[in-house]
Amino acid sequence: MLKRLGLIGVIVAAGVAFAAPAFADKIMVGAYPANPPWEYKTDSGGFEGFEIDVANDVAKRIGAEVEFQDLGFQALFAATASGRIDFAVSSISVTKERLQNQGFTQAYYDSDGTIVGKADSAIKSLDDLKGKTIGVIAGSTGEAYMKENAAKLGVAETKSYNAQQDLLLDVQNGRIDGGAGELAGFLFAIKQMPALKILVRIPTGERFAMMTKKGHPLLEKVNDAISEMKKDGTMAAIHKKWFGVDPESGTSTVTPGPIPQ
Repeated sequence: MLKRLGLIGVIVAAGVAFAAPAFADKIMVGAYPANPPWEYKTDSGGFEGFEIDVANDVAKRIGAEVEFQDLGFQALFAATASGRIDFAVSSISVTKERLQNQGFTQAYYDSDGTIVGKADSAIKSLDDLKGKTIGVIAGSTGEAYMKENAAKLGVAETKSYNAQQDLLLDVQNGRIDGGAGELAGFLFAIKQMPALKILVRIPTGERFAMMTKKGHPLLEKVNDAISEMKKDGTMAAIHKKWFGVDPESGTSTVTPGPIPQ
């Protein structure tokens, strides 16, 4: 009888453990912490960034603590799929290919391309790039965009840089007319350079979200929490904290959405 009761106890305990994620008091979130402003480590070893704030607020809303785990970017995919971590953040784009093997929350950031320039620039649209000199970071999406579109847009010259700071300094000092690159990186950088602003936004369809194991029992709760953050202005406040500007209306930062399928 004792052996039988012991076996029943093991089965019950296993059942509780199996069900635990739906009522978790702690969620494990993996992050690649060399990715500012999304996530990075402080001198004391703590995690900070846009998505760290999102994950912390989500955990609070579902009644759980959050623990962050330092992982390489590629390791995040295996860690979620195996259940080693509950969720992953690191400016991870939702794609049809990834949705075949991974689960995602709704997106909370539209990672568009952009043209950055001086605040008093006359450039208002892509048509205004005709005859202009535009800087790009070597190997970046901005460089790829200009290689594909510079001739069509009538860009006079595309100048390549190894460092974003050098590009932005040349824009600020008038040595080039603007820079092409990824929106978030420029927004974060120009917080320290108020003479610059985003001149043109180039939609790419790329959107960032929290990634998880397909069918994770907490996915729906986490997605609902993100919707609440958008509705009550929390997500917009996080955007302004890290980028210095309010998110644009109609973007995924302020528009609640369903779980991607």
